[in-house]
Amino acid sequence: MRGRTIEARRRFRRTAALVSGAALALLLVGGLPGLVSAAARTWIVGATVISAERPDAGQVLNVLIEGDRIAAVTATLPADAGRNATIVDAKGKYLIPGLMDSHVHLASVPGLAFPMQARHQDLVDAYLRQVPRSFLRYGYTTVVDLIVTDPAPIQAMRAGPAHPDIYDCGGALPVPNGYPTQFAPPELRMALFPNTLFDPIHPEGFPAQVDRAAHSPQTAVQRIRSGGGICVKTFFERGYGRDRNLPVPSADLMRGVVAAAAAAHLPVLLHANNLEAQTFGVDTGVSILAHGMWTWSPYDSAATVPPQVQAVLDRIVQRSMGYQATLQVIGGLQLLFDPAYLSRPDVQRVVPPALLAWYRSDEAQWYKRTMMAVGASEADVHARIGRVLRRGEQVVRYLAQHHARFLFGTDTPSGPTIGNLPGLNGYLEMQRLVGAGMSLRQLFEAATLSNAKAFALDGEIGTVQPGKRANLVLLGRSPLESVEAYDQVQTVWIGGAALDAASLDATQP
Repeated sequence: MRGRTIEARRRFRRTAALVSGAALALLLVGGLPGLVSAAARTWIVGATVISAERPDAGQVLNVLIEGDRIAAVTATLPADAGRNATIVDAKGKYLIPGLMDSHVHLASVPGLAFPMQARHQDLVDAYLRQVPRSFLRYGYTTVVDLIVTDPAPIQAMRAGPAHPDIYDCGGALPVPNGYPTQFAPPELRMALFPNTLFDPIHPEGFPAQVDRAAHSPQTAVQRIRSGGGICVKTFFERGYGRDRNLPVPSADLMRGVVAAAAAAHLPVLLHANNLEAQTFGVDTGVSILAHGMWTWSPYDSAATVPPQVQAVLDRIVQRSMGYQATLQVIGGLQLLFDPAYLSRPDVQRVVPPALLAWYRSDEAQWYKRTMMAVGASEADVHARIGRVLRRGEQVVRYLAQHHARFLFGTDTPSGPTIGNLPGLNGYLEMQRLVGAGMSLRQLFEAATLSNAKAFALDGEIGTVQPGKRANLVLLGRSPLESVEAYDQVQTVWIGGAALDAASLDATQP
């Protein structure tokens, strides 16, 4: 029996799309076309440098990279700059810090649910090989994985030939049988989520044979920090559909998590996507709300942001809480109903051809069918998604007008949907945010310096300054003039190594 349980656990870790989404057999071998080893010295000459610590629209400067660091940022180029250095002519282009997506799930495979991954291991492996390239293709040089149930795929990505700097929150902190543990078989939930919390106020559901002291906020946070995690992820989610009555943490338990994380100097990110959940997050003092407010219940029928919602948003602004709006989580669901979506060139950039071909199969339409309520038409489902998206957009507009502290995070992929693809999903999120009312300056800061500060990485990344890690992106247009600039990535430097953006396409070897 024990042997069968262990084998079941291994199989689940290999195949569960919504929990780990991971394939253990991830092979990242060989070289990557377009990757240039970090030169001893590289001058990027004549670019308009845009950096969030300065309020201007950019200055024409020269940036010296030595090894993996920015060594100098100068207005004039030294006469001997070409001596023992590579010269990159960037005149007419725009150099920015590498972008940061602070909400990703690297090992989850869009479109493939349990047990589909076991039947399509080759597609899983191809996707996981492409994931780091796709993030880099759109300028994301730093990503944060918020839920690690199996470290093997992430370790493989870190060992690969080209990848963003990958950070994580370690194992998440759910309550027993709460979100997202319900996606796992009951007998595996504690094993997959070893940081599951014991809530003294709600002891029901906690396994009697498990040591409760090992599942306190203090011990869970210590495990995260000991494992190298830089943040704490937890949840307030009552669920939806068949899982609409999930247990949630008590306020006292959450305050214990916040206190333990503060002692460890780690931010707390709360999965919270509705009025009740975000009110709970504000009341308990979490650092970051890891979703937009999509549901205003009981005020969902309001045409504009109701006063009750405004009051919570005002508290978010006053407390300078980090806010990840994640509009494209909802927007990605609409793409399931777009017949032209899979033929778009930007989709072909980020998805391996074999997986893209499978997305066109009848088997791959399972999630779309799942979303279709009994008797509902595609138009009805599309309209319901639109109403949720409208509420999220109105919240973004209100927060932008009141100068909230936005953090750029996409929740890529948010589930087994083909509408949230790595790298591209970030660009689509940017378009959504700007369309909702966020300024280009707010967006730029959210994806660079604000993100870096929120995760205590601003000593390393987030600006173009001497001493910082040489994670840089060269664009064909200014991101302070048009959001479409983020679709014109030409070169990416990761730790001083230059990558030609086109070489990262999924169609390339």
